[in-house]
Amino acid sequence: MSEIINNRQEKLKELILKLHDGENLEAVKAEFKEHFESVSTAEISAMERSLVEEGMAPVEIQRLCDVHASLFEGSIEQIHHTSKPQHTPGHPV
Repeated sequence: MSEIINNRQEKLKELILKLHDGENLEAVKAEFKEHFESVSTAEISAMERSLVEEGMAPVEIQRLCDVHASLFEGSIEQIHHTSKPQHTPGHPV
């Protein structure tokens, strides 16, 4: 299982690095959709943390934050889920 997680992390990093290298957003989006149906906020956070640990300046990640958001658009599990509020534990509905 951890191998699958590591592979997902490496692929996410690869895609983000392509964007940072100036590759076309639409091409990278297409590649993202080939490999991912969705990603979690935890995966995105872990990938960004890994990039920082490997030497990328946090300001560089922040600089392209809108581009990253475009890549993940509509695919972040915690934001785009189909459950109804009344089925979410703790929701006031």
